[in-house]
Amino acid sequence: MLGIAAIPVCAQDLPDGPGKETVMTVCTACHGLEDIVASRHTKAEWKKLVDKMISFGAEAKDEEFEAIINYLAKNFGKADAAANLKPSAPPAR
Repeated sequence: MLGIAAIPVCAQDLPDGPGKETVMTVCTACHGLEDIVASRHTKAEWKKLVDKMISFGAEAKDEEFEAIINYLAKNFGKADAAANLKPSAPPAR
């Protein structure tokens, strides 16, 4: 069984919704999407993790951080986060 971290994740694979663009801009400044979507947390846990990233120097407006927390909690919560990823197109031949 492969873990979600083994799946390459592209921006177009992320579920659409409020906060997606902010996640792609702010969070990927320091790490790849694979690191983000491999984690599954409650909203409170995502807030704590985002607060930690802020202490490490992540930069955004307060409302952008709130959008990130809401997006991640909705799409990558404790439930089946892998089910929320859009399937990638097969490689061109």
